[in-house]
Amino acid sequence: MDDDRVVDDPLAPLFFVSYAVIKPPQRTPGGRREANINALRLFSELSIHVNALVSRQPGADPGFIDRNMRGGERWTPDLLEAAGTCQVFVALLSPAYLDSEWCAMEWNLFASRAVVRRDGRPSNETCILPVSWTPADSCEPPGYVQRFSPDGTLDGDLVPTYHQEGLYGLLSMKDPASDVVIWKLAQRIVELSRSHWVEPRVLTEPGGLDRTFSRRGG
Repeated sequence: MDDDRVVDDPLAPLFFVSYAVIKPPQRTPGGRREANINALRLFSELSIHVNALVSRQPGADPGFIDRNMRGGERWTPDLLEAAGTCQVFVALLSPAYLDSEWCAMEWNLFASRAVVRRDGRPSNETCILPVSWTPADSCEPPGYVQRFSPDGTLDGDLVPTYHQEGLYGLLSMKDPASDVVIWKLAQRIVELSRSHWVEPRVLTEPGGLDRTFSRRGG
């Protein structure tokens, strides 16, 4: 393609995991990290799979997640850089996620970036993957973005189970189905990063971002 906008940053993360920090009961030793351990496990396994599927430059992380778990206390330069340069946005959908101003700003920053097909053909792709983190019937993705589904698996019961329990539930129950869902998610991340390119938009501060999600129309 002759479009000179399609220039990959070899050090930019391919994916960004956006999640709502779970706040455990007060005075629970190590509670914040324990409550959010499944988000870190998902990120770790996704990173391993994406690294296996894509050749990355030495020193380039496959993805980004905010490990500080401050729950929206402040935006770090690393977070702004990752949200403004990553190619796929993975949103761990839950009621708490849709109530989070922090998550809304992350989503809206990524959604404000232009998405183009690498072959130059028209596309309606957003490169946003809303994951059923809690049961699918507990919340709907913002706008009209389609929820990620691990289709194409040999187990016909996997997709309904994933939507019924959510990936958080599968991980909490140590259900082997979680491994399949994460692998299929990694494949989808790589597929999108190969077929589309999201133009960078790196902010120095998030002040102008919308703090709410756009909801589905009637």
